[in-house]
Amino acid sequence: MSDPIPPTSEQRQQAMTEALRAWDPEAEVTLESGTGRLMVMTTLPTERVIAILKDVGQHADAGDSEPRGHKAGQCCGGCSH
Repeated sequence: MSDPIPPTSEQRQQAMTEALRAWDPEAEVTLESGTGRLMVMTTLPTERVIAILKDVGQHADAGDSEPRGHKAGQCCGGCSH
């Protein structure tokens, strides 16, 4: 039996976007395929974003979101898969 094919970066980005939009219809997710860096634009609190992403099988942490001029409630973190 062969291993399942891992999702593409686009599929992962779409899954994360859909999960977040259930809570924030205007949420945007960007996933840099080369680095795995994840940027989420949302009004949701960082802790809620992390919980939602974990629910869809993604690992994310808050990283250094505030120094880049992002508003509270936005999350920029690393994504490892």
